[in-house]
Amino acid sequence: MDELASLELERQHRSANGWLVLQRLPLGRDIPLRDLYFRAKNERGASPWRCRLEGARLVVGSGAALSFDTYFGAFFERNWRGPTALRSLVLALRANGSFALRVLRRLAHGEELLLHEDVLTEFEGRLSLPIPTPPIQAGGGRLFADIIARRGGCSIEALEWCTPDTAFAPVGLVPVFCTFGREEQLGRVLATIAAEPDCWCGLTRIIVVNQGRPGLIAHPAIAGLPTAFRARLAVIEQGNFGGAGGFTRGLLAARDIPGATHAVLMDDDVAAEPEALRRVAAFFAIARPRQALGGHMLDILRPTRLYEAGARIDERKWYLLPLRFDLPLGDPRSLDALTQPEPMHYNGWWFFGLPLTLLAETGLPLPCFIRGDDVEYGMRLHELGVPIVGQPGVAIWHEPFYTKLNGWQLYYETRNMLVTAAIHFPRNRLRLAVLLLKRLLLYLLTYRYYSAALVLRAIEDYLRGPSVYEMPPQEIHAALERYKAEFPPEEFGRERVPRERPLLRDPRTLRGFVFRIVWAILRNWLLPTSQTVTPVRIEARDLVWFRVALLDHIAVETHWDARLPVFRRSPPAFRRLFVNGSRLLVRVAYGGGAVCRT
Repeated sequence: MDELASLELERQHRSANGWLVLQRLPLGRDIPLRDLYFRAKNERGASPWRCRLEGARLVVGSGAALSFDTYFGAFFERNWRGPTALRSLVLALRANGSFALRVLRRLAHGEELLLHEDVLTEFEGRLSLPIPTPPIQAGGGRLFADIIARRGGCSIEALEWCTPDTAFAPVGLVPVFCTFGREEQLGRVLATIAAEPDCWCGLTRIIVVNQGRPGLIAHPAIAGLPTAFRARLAVIEQGNFGGAGGFTRGLLAARDIPGATHAVLMDDDVAAEPEALRRVAAFFAIARPRQALGGHMLDILRPTRLYEAGARIDERKWYLLPLRFDLPLGDPRSLDALTQPEPMHYNGWWFFGLPLTLLAETGLPLPCFIRGDDVEYGMRLHELGVPIVGQPGVAIWHEPFYTKLNGWQLYYETRNMLVTAAIHFPRNRLRLAVLLLKRLLLYLLTYRYYSAALVLRAIEDYLRGPSVYEMPPQEIHAALERYKAEFPPEEFGRERVPRERPLLRDPRTLRGFVFRIVWAILRNWLLPTSQTVTPVRIEARDLVWFRVALLDHIAVETHWDARLPVFRRSPPAFRRLFVNGSRLLVRVAYGGGAVCRT
C-alpha cells in the first residue's frame, strides 16, 4: 500500500479524537429501509413520528422518541469481542439540542440492562460514553441507544461505536467482483459505493473480473463513475470461467497488489450498503489471526428481511441449512436471534471476507464454474480450524433463491454438492444412491422433468470423476440447452383465471407415506394424463409430491413471477427419466466409492 493510501486508511478509521471507529450509523437512507437504521418509539407521553432527515442529519422534534436498537444501529458485542482483540468500547454521539439519552445492553435471552441515563439541555458537540465491559462469563449482548427529544428538539449528526485503546494493524482491503453481461447492475453497485468516499477512500484497490463483453471500462455505467473512484478500479478481462474462475482470478490479482492484506468477494447484482465495507476493514484491523468474515444476505424483494446469515450442511441428508432464514429485521425482537453468534460451515460469496495469507494454507477454490465453490471452500476453512463469523450490520441485498424455481443452475448445484460431499462427507455408496433417488423423485413426482434431467446429467458428470472439471463450459451449456428444448417451460398469464382444486392431506404415518409414494409412482407410470387446458393454481409452498399427487396440470403461484410457471404430468417423460435414473443410481451404488477416492 502506498503512503498516501495508508494515511487515508488510517484517517477513515479514526474518529476526531484518534479512536478506532468500528461502526458508524449511516443516515439518509431510503424510507423503506429506515427501520433497519433507526426506529420511532412509542414512549409514554411522547410523539413517535416527529422526526425527519435533513441530508445526513436526523432532526428530532420535541417529544419524539427514537431507538437505535436496529440491525445497522446496534452493536453486537459477541460478534466483535470473540473474534477480535477488542478491549474497551465507547459510544460517541455528535448531537445538538435537548434530549434524554439511555444506553442499554440487551442479552441474548432478552433481558435488558440500563448502562447509562442522562438528560442534556441545549447540548452541542460530541458526547463520549464509555461502555462497561461485560463479565467474561456473560460475553456481552447487543448495545444500543434510545433518545427522547425534549423542549426545542434535537438533531443527531453522528453515532459511532469506537475503541480508544485496542491496537490495530493496517488493513489493505480489496473488494473483488466477478461479472458476466451485467454492466448496468455492476455500475449501480459501484456507483452506490462511489457516492460515499468515507467508505471507499481507504480501499487499496477494487478488482473487477469481466468475463462477458470486452471493454468493460469504457461502458457508460463504468465510465460515468467519479474519476477518483475509477482510479481505484482494476478491470481484468478474461473468458467466461464462471463465478469460481472469476473470483479465483480476482484473489490471485489481489494477492499481488502491494499492501493488500484482505479481500472481500462480492456479487455484481447486489444492492450495496457502503458502510459494510468500512466495517469489514475495521473488523480485520483488530481481528485475531486466521479469521474470516461472512456478510449477511438481505432479501432484495422484502428488504427488511434477513434471507440468510451463513449456513450449515446437514451431513446426513446433504442439505444446506441457512442460518436465521427469513428473519424480519424491522422487529427489534428478531434481533435477539443475532445476539448470540452461530458457528457455520460456510458463507455465500455475495459478501465474504478473508485474509489473503490464507490462500497459501487453503489453496484456491475448486474450478466448479458456479454454485458450490463457496460451500466447498467454506468447508475447507472449517476443517482447517478457520472460523467464519457472521457479522450483523455487514450485509448486502440480493435476489433471494426462492425466485429460481426451475433454472439450469440446478445442474451445477447438484454436481458440485456431490463433489463437495465426496471430499468432506464421504458415505456408504448405497446410502448415496438412496439419497439421490429421493432427490430425483422430488422433481419427477411434481412434473418438473427439466429439473429431473438436470439432476441426472449432474450425477452422470459426477461419476466421470475429476475430469469433469476439465470439460469446456460451452459443451456443458449446450447439453443443458438441449434438455430445455426437450422439456420447454410453460407459463400461465396472470390475466387468466386458473382452476381451483383441493390438495391431498399430508401423510401422517410411515405406512401412509409408503403407500402414497408407491401409488404416486404407479399413477405416473401407468395412467394417462388429462388434457385440461387450464391448470390448477397452487402456492409455491405446496409444490410437494404428496400434495399434488391427484393433479395433472398445475400453475405455481410464486408471487414474484410476471407469469406463473406451469407443470404438466407426462407418463412417457416420467418412465424414460425414471428408467435412466435407475440405471445411473445402480452405477452409483456399485461404483460411487471409486469416484470418492479420486
